[in-house]
Order: sequence, then C-alpha cells, then structure tokens
Amino acid sequence: MNAVSKFWQTDDTLMKMTQQAIGEPLQTFSAKPLDGGFCNAVYLITANGEDMVLKIAPHEAIEMLSDEKNLLKNEAEMLTFVNEMIHVPIPKVLLYDTSCSICKSPYLFITKIAGVSMDKINQELTNEERNGILEETGKITAAMNAIKGTTFGRPQMPETFTKSNSEFMLGVYKLLIQDGKAKDFTLPCISYDDLWDLLCANKDAFDDCKEPCLIHNDIWDGNMMIHDHKLSGIIDFERCFWGDYLLEDHFSGYGEISPAFLKGYGKSSFTKMEERRICLYRIWRRLAMTIEIPYRQFEDDGRYQWVTGELSSQIAHLQTIM
Repeated sequence: MNAVSKFWQTDDTLMKMTQQAIGEPLQTFSAKPLDGGFCNAVYLITANGEDMVLKIAPHEAIEMLSDEKNLLKNEAEMLTFVNEMIHVPIPKVLLYDTSCSICKSPYLFITKIAGVSMDKINQELTNEERNGILEETGKITAAMNAIKGTTFGRPQMPETFTKSNSEFMLGVYKLLIQDGKAKDFTLPCISYDDLWDLLCANKDAFDDCKEPCLIHNDIWDGNMMIHDHKLSGIIDFERCFWGDYLLEDHFSGYGEISPAFLKGYGKSSFTKMEERRICLYRIWRRLAMTIEIPYRQFEDDGRYQWVTGELSSQIAHLQTIM
C-alpha cells in the first residue's frame, strides 16, 4: 500500500546504494518496488545475479506516530540479535547505512527469503497445507518468545522501558491517544477520556503478565513467506519489542485464534485474565490502525469503516468480560 511515508528513490540512487552494499561493480541491476507495509519504501533488488531486499526509512521531515521512532534501526538490530540467539528462518542483515550520504534517509539491505507472502497465495493452499504453515509459525513464534527480557519496552526507545506490563502498555496507549488528539481526530465509538478510564480499570489484567519476552508483534499473512506451499521464513522485524507474548498477532490480531498455531506454539487454553489481555491488545491494534489514518494519507481510505467497526466491537467485548 502506498503512503506519504514511503521514500521512493531514483534508479541512479538505488544503483549507488546497491554497489555500496555488495562492494563490487554492478554487472547487472534491477529494482522492483514491493507493496505491503505502511512505513518504509521496500524494493526487491537483483544485482550481479543475487536477490536482496532494500528497505528505506521515511524521510525525517515526514510526520510519524510517536511510537514509530527509529523503526528501521530496530529491525536491523533485532534481526542481528535474533540470528545470534536462535536458528529460525529469518533474513540476515547485509548493510545498515545511517550516513544519509547516498540516500537522505537510513536504509537496510537484507537477504531475501524464498517465496511470496502468504496473503498473496492463501486461496491456493489446501486446508492441510495452511494448517501445516500455521503450526510451523507457532513453533517459530514460541522460539522467539522463549527469549526473555528484564524490562518491558521498545529497544529503540529506551524511554519506554518499565518494570511492569501495565506501565508499559498504558504508556503505549497514551502515546496513541496523544497522536490522535494532535490531529483533532475523533474516535467513532468512544471518547479518549472514557477509553483511558477503561484501560486504567484493567491495570490488574495487564499486570497478570509478569515477565517480558521478545515479541515479533507483526507475524501476519503478509509477513509469512511461503515457498512450495510451506513456510520458508518470517520477515519484518521493525516492530519487535519486549512485552507480553499475547501481543503476538496470532493471539491478538484479527480473526479467530488458529488451533494449528496453538498446537505449534504449545498452548491449549487461556485463563480469564489472559482473555482480558488478548482483548486489550486487540483494542490497541485497532486503535493504532484507526489513528494512523490521518498520518499515512493513504491513497485508498476504504479500510476506515472496517477498522473503526472492529475497534467498537472489541471495546464492547472488553466491557462484558471485565
């Protein structure tokens, strides 16, 4: 999806960036813009017979959400960290350049994971294949969540580090609410004050999570790569942070929680407190997708009605299970 935040470059600039990344003269070169994502400009780069992915951060002049500081830096550091900690199919960092000497924004070259994203071929998969992919995704998610942290927070924003989940998550919500107010953006189903009161009333549910772990936070169909109808890897690590494992997309994203994912993850049931936390995180995702609308300036604004309906539904559900 195109958005004002995407800092597309000329072929001449892309060639200079690529030559720096591979460290040798270009014999062949092509650059294909990739869709998906809402922040970075992303290209498939083919140079001297090798495929790479290039991600370019938004220009510093572009207004972003408050919790989107240094996302590309976070991706470069988290990919390096996870590759050092565990063996899972994810990209490897080839070059992270913050000099802004060739391109006027930081950029990241990473290895390409074979295949295409699951959202593009979902209809081609059999139920058995889809369940196998989701089970493997559960295993990979569990392996990442097994990496434990000492504080809750976003690695690229040390000011967000806290000792409790409630302090961290209320801080996350507070930034979003401030962003909405800054644009004079009115929520369709609840006032900001009433939303804040509802969140504070659920402090005990947030704090049912005692130990932070590494969260990918964006493992959805668009970030699951499929090759030969099997999961070939997970991409897009820019939104990783230390938090509650139930923040993972397959727990608190959209739609029903997949039994195949749960099987791979190794979880079979949820406590009442966990169900409340899942609902709180679903509200957060939908609130973020709602408030980002005036910031992204999407060419297609058709999703507004859908996501605001989702937000209203989850708020109503939380009020029934408290």
